[in-house]
Parts: sequence; structure tokens; C-alpha cells
Amino acid sequence: MSQRRAGHVNRCLNCRVNNHFCVCDYIKPFKIETNVSLVVHVRELKLTSNTAQFAQKMLPENAEVVIRGRMNETFQSAPTLERSGRPFFLYPHEDALELNEDFKQKYPGPYHLIIPDGNWQQARKVRQREEGFSSLPAVKLPPGITSEYGLRKAQHPEWVSTYEAMAHALGILESKEVTEKLMNFFRVWVRRTEQVRSGDFSLED
Repeated sequence: MSQRRAGHVNRCLNCRVNNHFCVCDYIKPFKIETNVSLVVHVRELKLTSNTAQFAQKMLPENAEVVIRGRMNETFQSAPTLERSGRPFFLYPHEDALELNEDFKQKYPGPYHLIIPDGNWQQARKVRQREEGFSSLPAVKLPPGITSEYGLRKAQHPEWVSTYEAMAHALGILESKEVTEKLMNFFRVWVRRTEQVRSGDFSLED
């Protein structure tokens, strides 16, 4: 059976996926030691393909979303920097440290990951432009991690979505189990969203 791609009126208000493919039952919140702050560009808020929303739903006690880029509003980094944990800025800048076991031994946790969210051009500017972030050490994922996110096109396969970057970084800082919990949900969401976009309304998990 095929249907026209659904508009906002047919979407679940919580997960923003077509009601027929609602993924809310797959959102299994849990708690970790690391705090996460997702610095989201205001233009991302209207996009149903934005992944930061699910970071907050999966990690409600640890993940916060802060908005930058609003018209006539100066972004304030101070409240974000006040959160507990050793702060690191997750983005592959030239000076970024690779997240691995050596990193954990040299910089023991608990941690506070600050992650820019937006397109690559928007995300690249956050650490340079926002007061307080420029002095933070940057960190990056180790090589070999590729994206499973087919809803947006990336110029390079190693350019993962914000959610994937968070999931894999937390897998290194905490445990592989954290990555699996986060990615199991992510895969269901991607698969169902792709089905809606293709007009395939046969529900299979």
C-alpha cells in the first residue's frame, strides 16, 4: 500500500514521525555519567530530520539542547559551561584529540561533551565564534566510523550525524553498551522515516 508523504498534521507530536510509523515505543531513556550539551542552530528546529531531539529523549537526565542563531539574541555559553564534568568540544577540528583509551587515561572523567548541531558549515563556526567555547579542547572520533544516516547527504562517509557522533563518543568514554542502546533506536527511526519518504507503508521491524 502506498500513500502520499504525510504532512505535519499526520505526525506524532513527540517523535515527529508519521503516526503509522511512530517510534516512541523504541525510546528507552537511560542514565549515564557523561553530561551532553547539544548546541543547536535555530534553523534545525523546524527539520524533522534533526537528530538532536532524540539525544534529549534518550538521555533526559544527561542531555540538554541549547539554541544559537536566534534573531536579535546573543548566545550565552556560560550556563552550558557551568554543567558538571570535564568539558570537551566534539568536532574534528585540526587540533582535535582522538577519543580512545589513551585519551581516557590522560583525561579521566566524568566528562561534559559539548556538541554543535547544524550543517557542517554552521557547526564548524561554533567553537570559534561563541565566547567560552574557543578555549575548550576539541575531540574527534577515531577513524573507521561511518554514518548510517541516509536521510541527509554528506560529502564524506565519515561525516556522521550529531546523534551518531554522540553515540559513538559515549561508547568510548563510557561503554559499547551505551552506543548500542542509542544506535538501536536510531536505526529504527532512520528505517521508518525512509519508508515514509518512499511511500512504503508496510510496517516491518
